[in-house]
Amino acid sequence: MFTYHPDRAVPLREYRWKGSVITLAWSPDGRFIATGDQDSTVHFWYVRSGRDLQMWGYPSKVSTLAWSPDSRWLATGGSPGVTVWDCSGPGPEGRKPLVLRGHEELVSALAWQPSGGFLASGASDGTVHIWAPTLLEWPVGRWEGAGEVTSLNWLPDPRRLLVTTGSGEVVLLDSKPLKSRVRGL
Repeated sequence: MFTYHPDRAVPLREYRWKGSVITLAWSPDGRFIATGDQDSTVHFWYVRSGRDLQMWGYPSKVSTLAWSPDSRWLATGGSPGVTVWDCSGPGPEGRKPLVLRGHEELVSALAWQPSGGFLASGASDGTVHIWAPTLLEWPVGRWEGAGEVTSLNWLPDPRRLLVTTGSGEVVLLDSKPLKSRVRGL
C-alpha cells in the first residue's frame, strides 16, 4: 500500500503487508491507517513511523471498520460482536479490546455518531444496534429490518441514522425515544 501526494507520481511512503485487504480506514487525526483483512485480522500502521501491528482472533474476515470522530476508538466487524480498540496514547498495542455483544450474525456495517459517543452497528441478520460503548456494554437501542444491513450513516442531526439493507430497504431511524434512556443523544 502506498500514500501519494496529488502532484507527484512517486509514493510518499510504502506500507508493506502481505495480506489481502478488504477494507481500509484512516483515523481522523491522521495517526493510524487500519485495514480489515481476508485472513480474519485487523492491521494497523502508525503513519509517521510506518511501524505496524496486527490484531487477530476474529472468526471471519474483517469487512467493516469505523473510527470515532476523535480518533480514540476503532470499531471493527468480523464477528457477531463489535470489537472496539482504544487507540489513545501509545495506541492499541498490548490493550485488550472492548467486545460489544448483541448481534446473532456477523457485523456488516458500522458508523460512529459525528458528535457524541454513540456507535451504530448493523449485522447480516438485519438488526441495527446503537451503543454507548464508553458507558455501557449492551445496546441502548435496537431496530430490526429485512435483509443484511449494508450501510449505516448518521445524518447531520445526530439523532437520525440512515440504514440500507440488502433487501432494498432505505430506512431513516430517529433516536428521540432513546433520550429517556441515555443522556446526550
